[in-house]
Amino acid sequence: MTTDIRRAAGTRTLSDTLLSMFGIRRLSTEKDLADLQAGTTLQVFCSSPTLGTVKMLPIGKGRTIPHAASGHLYLAADTVTWRNQRTDENVTLQGPFRLSPSEQKTPHPKMARFDLVAGNEQHVIVIPKADIALVTQVLEAADR
Repeated sequence: MTTDIRRAAGTRTLSDTLLSMFGIRRLSTEKDLADLQAGTTLQVFCSSPTLGTVKMLPIGKGRTIPHAASGHLYLAADTVTWRNQRTDENVTLQGPFRLSPSEQKTPHPKMARFDLVAGNEQHVIVIPKADIALVTQVLEAADR
């Protein structure tokens, strides 16, 4: 990853939202793609129950479900890396990539759930809807 890292248009903090409301910082997918080609690494929020070390949560009566860990995808021109926000565990994803909408939906209206095939591994990821085009283009470009 390069040292020049910024959040993508759909991965917003409260300060990003306020700056956008006042017209100070307007981010877009087009600007994201231009910055990516210029060498900037883009950070996209990405929650996943399957990337990194999978932690199982008890839900009662001896049943468990995988915990969806919050993290970020770091998209660079040559690599795609996921970093766990809590543990700083890094997972470098290897192509070929295939991203398809998941049959399960996410309850958050600004997020989308996808099934990601990276090499021989299958993952479930949840990313902001505003960053879908960016993530799709980066994964397609990484396959070439």
